[in-house]
Parts: sequence; structure tokens; C-alpha cells
Amino acid sequence: MEEDKLDEERRGEDHETLKPLLSVIIYFTLVVSIGGLVFGYYIGFIISRFAVLNDLDSILHETIKAGLIGAILGAAAGGWINDCLGRKRSILIADALIFIGAASLVLLLFIDDSALFSNYCLETIGNMLISSGIGIISMTSPLYISEFSPPKLRDILISINFIFYGIGKFVFMYRDSSRTTNYAIALAGIPALLQFQEMMSFPESPMWLLSKKDRENEVVRFLRRIYTCCEVGKELDAFKLSIKKETDNEDELSYSGSNIFCKIRSAWSSPSIRKQFVVGTALQFVQQLVGLNALIFCIPNIHRMSGFGPSDPKDDITFIKTSLLANFGLLSMLGGFCCTLCLMARFGKRKMLYLSICYMLGGVLGLSFIFIVSPNTTEAVSRSQSTIYFNNTCLSYITTEDADSWDCLTCIRASSGCGFCRGTHYDILGQSSGACLIAGTNGISEACTDKNRSWITKYCEYNIFGQPVLISSAIYSLSYSASLEIIPWIMNSQMHPTEVRGIYGGTAATANWISFLIIIILSFFFTKTGGPLFIFLLISLSLFFVSWWIKLFVNENIGFSISTRKKELLNDL
Repeated sequence: MEEDKLDEERRGEDHETLKPLLSVIIYFTLVVSIGGLVFGYYIGFIISRFAVLNDLDSILHETIKAGLIGAILGAAAGGWINDCLGRKRSILIADALIFIGAASLVLLLFIDDSALFSNYCLETIGNMLISSGIGIISMTSPLYISEFSPPKLRDILISINFIFYGIGKFVFMYRDSSRTTNYAIALAGIPALLQFQEMMSFPESPMWLLSKKDRENEVVRFLRRIYTCCEVGKELDAFKLSIKKETDNEDELSYSGSNIFCKIRSAWSSPSIRKQFVVGTALQFVQQLVGLNALIFCIPNIHRMSGFGPSDPKDDITFIKTSLLANFGLLSMLGGFCCTLCLMARFGKRKMLYLSICYMLGGVLGLSFIFIVSPNTTEAVSRSQSTIYFNNTCLSYITTEDADSWDCLTCIRASSGCGFCRGTHYDILGQSSGACLIAGTNGISEACTDKNRSWITKYCEYNIFGQPVLISSAIYSLSYSASLEIIPWIMNSQMHPTEVRGIYGGTAATANWISFLIIIILSFFFTKTGGPLFIFLLISLSLFFVSWWIKLFVNENIGFSISTRKKELLNDL
């Protein structure tokens, strides 16, 4: 009895000391996460292109020109490529498409500008190739990471991919704050080429190899690279049992035949897998429905409301992209770090989703309230103050027919010699009114400053609502970036059976790209017709429904979650 007890204790000690080679796993993760960097860089490119458009026809034209349809097709084809050719080859194919597309755009530098049709065709083809590669790599990078990572580190390592995603958005928007060109997106070919070179020496995903016949030796070689020798056998047994559990579950699921469509049909016959697929695809769609992309055309208004609007209309495009940089770039990058910290702290994915939606709801309700109580974005120009109390009223203001609609921003944009003199009296909402005056030779109106008033020629401030509107916007953006933007990708890279994980994950990614395009078009339409307030109220209503749906249908470990299943199997060995 004592000897048996000693043997059990010795086996337990061995299990505790069996640790993966962390440095190799992190290296693998960083290289694969270059795909997330390129993905984010492309999203930054799309957002920058769409945010400055002023009509629906331009958006539809830009959809074709920027190749966004290619991302949808790439994600759809990427699922089939992943299941038939493997995760590694899918990444290599995606990198090749991105690099070829980038090279095509660079060729535009050497083509005569008079060949407009040829330039347009080459530009469209180049963008289509890049977006197709992005569509493939967007769902393959988290999938590859999930299938070689240790169970306790799996979610954390996948979230690193989305830290790179946030960095990619930030880098593009920062370097291209004033204008967006095709040559800017062509730079995505550089990290794609780097990843292609590094991935050539990488092994194939062990889970995918085990789903094929006579590939066990390759799995062993892979495991020897990332685990200590004494742990390779245990990991191999765990992978085998995980595959066996997927095919010998309570529904007696059987993948007969090698045809991918037969496998999909067989998987669809299982109620649990159908539920996984519906939940995973719905999560990807919901991510866009209530996500930050719905506010592309509202965020500049939020920043103008806070007093950061430019005084010169020529700076509008720069201002729009700078405001997007803060929410889509900086806060997205910080959200990736926050998500990683929460996963390290063992927060459940379902709990993170639910809490993030609650915070998002608080942020968007705050924005709605502020826009309801203060429909104007800047302080109004008072006709009585401008014409009675001062004798140096701006000439443009006197001669205009719509003087009653003028505000601070209109005044400082009217002429380089005009400025806004803030009033000293405020209404019940804290709104003040001032005068639109002519500046003196030194650029200051002494008539205004002599009355101890503020003289404004650059940025119009909005009184008491400037800080609350920024805080509400930041809460919404950070909450979304820290959970809802990342968790659906993590779940779809793990929950499906190995035989159809690529095609089902690719379908969910396709739904994400389609909803991304739909939301951009609807957001533009609703912003132009109903204004930002209508968008905020619509998102608030959607968040109420989504929070109820997640609480009711999304389980912590729905279906085949290899992160927990493999952990349980290891403990049983």
C-alpha cells in the first residue's frame, strides 16, 4: 500500500514538473500573430477610407475599389483551405496573396498616369488579392495558435494575436493621419513576407495532423519542439483522446468519407454541433452589430463636441482620422492588453462578454443622454451680442441669411479675420452664447478681452459636456475592444470538432466580414438621416437584446472546447 501511494505521489510530482518550452511557444505565437498585425493594419486602412466619404454611392464604389468583397470571399474559402490543406499552408497562401497584391499596387508607381483604366484595374486587383489574404489569415491565425498551445495558456496566447491586431490599426492610422493611399496598404506586404519566411520552417498543426491518417510521426516531431521529452507522450495521448472524444460523443458522430461536404453534413447531424455553429456565427455577427465600427461616422462628432474640432475646413480630413486613431487605434490596442490580463486572471469568457456589454451599454446610454440634453455641438452666436454690444461684428455674419444657425465653429471658419467671443451667461443646460467679431491686427479682439471674455480662434469648447462625452465614448470603446472584439474569435477557434473546425470557423468569419460591410453602410445611412443620437439609441436597444441572448444561450464551454477538454484529459492520464 505504501509503495502504491509513493508511486501515485511520484506520478503527481512528474505531472507538476512537466512544463512546455515556454520560449519556443511564445516565439511560435509571435510569428503567427503577425497575421493579426496585418489584419489590424487592413482594418485601419478600410476605416480610414470609408470615414471621409460623404455619399452612399462613394461608399459602394469604395467597397469594390478597396477590395472589401475579397475579404468575404477569402474568409469563406479559408475555411475549406484550412480543413483540406492544413493551417500552416493556409497561412502561407494568405501571405503569398497579400505580398502579390502589395507588389501589384507598387507597380502603379511605374505605370503612366494616362492609362487610367489600366491603373484602376491593377489597383482593384491588388486590393482584392490583399483583402482575400486578410480574409484567410483573420480566421487561421487564432486557429493555428489554439491547436498547439498548452491548455492553461491557450486563451492568453490567442489574445496576443489581437494585441497585434490593435497595434496594426494604431500603426496605420498614426502614419496615415492626413491621407490614405494605396501605397500605404501595400506596406502590409512586408510583414506578410516576413511571416511567410518564418512559417516555412514551422510544423503543421498537431490537431489537424492527427485528424489525418499516418501523420503521427509529424505530430511527435512537432511536440518535441515545444515540450520537454518526458511530456511528449502525455501530450500525444491527450491529442488522440481529444480527437476520439469528438468522434465518439453521445450522438455517435461519424465522419464517413473524405469529402468535406460529407463531413459537414455529418457534423450538422449533431444537435450540440449545430448549437455551437449557430452560437459561434451569431457571436461574430453581433460583434459588428453593436461594435465600434457602427460609430465610424459618429466619433468625429463626439470629438467636435468636446472642443477638438479644427478651425480650418481644410483640416477636416486630418481631424476625422485623428479622432478615429484615438478610439479605433489606441483604445483597441489597450483593449487587447486588458483582455489578456483578464484571461490571465482566469475570468470566464462568458463573464467577460456579459460584463463588457454592460459597460458598453452604460457608455452608449451616457452618450445618448448627453446628445439629448445638448443637441448643439458648440456654443451659439447671439445676434444681439454681435450687433448691439459690439461694433466690430464679423462681416460674413452680418451678410449671411442663416445667421440664426451660426455657432462658434461656423464663426471661426467664416473668415481668417473672425473669431468667437464667448458670453458670460449660461442657460439651464450650461449652454452659453457669444458674439462673432473681427480680430485686431494682433489676431485678438480687444473689445472682447476688455470685457473679461474668452477669445477663440482655433478650437471651440463645449462647456460642461466636453469631458463626459469623451469619458462615455472611451468606456464604450475600451469595453468593446477588451472583450467582444476578441472573445468570439477565441471561441470559434476552439469550439468546433477538428474535422470541420476550419470550415465552420471560416463560415463564422465570413459572417463577420459581411456584417462589417453591412454595418458600415447602415451606419452611414442612419447617421446622415437620423444623426448620432439615432445610432446611439439603436445600439442601446441592440445591447439589451444581446445581453439577454448571451445570458440565455452562451455557455462557458459550449460544445467541443479543446482548451478545457484537453486539460481534463491530461488530468485523467
